[in-house]
Amino acid sequence: MDEEDEVVLDYTTDALIVDRGFRNSILSSIARAGHAIEELYGSPQDVEGVVKDGKIYVVQTRPQM
Repeated sequence: MDEEDEVVLDYTTDALIVDRGFRNSILSSIARAGHAIEELYGSPQDVEGVVKDGKIYVVQTRPQM
């Protein structure tokens, strides 16, 4: 078995936390993506995704029940 590595995550300097302009921009992009996905499938969706380097990647979506 592999040994476990302890990783300490520190988000206190992440742009999403400290940069209001970035935060507003990325949240607006997420909202637009969610709206486009709902329009595509014709119903509210439960969407999972990732934001990396300012880009949004949708991992999966399914109808919201």
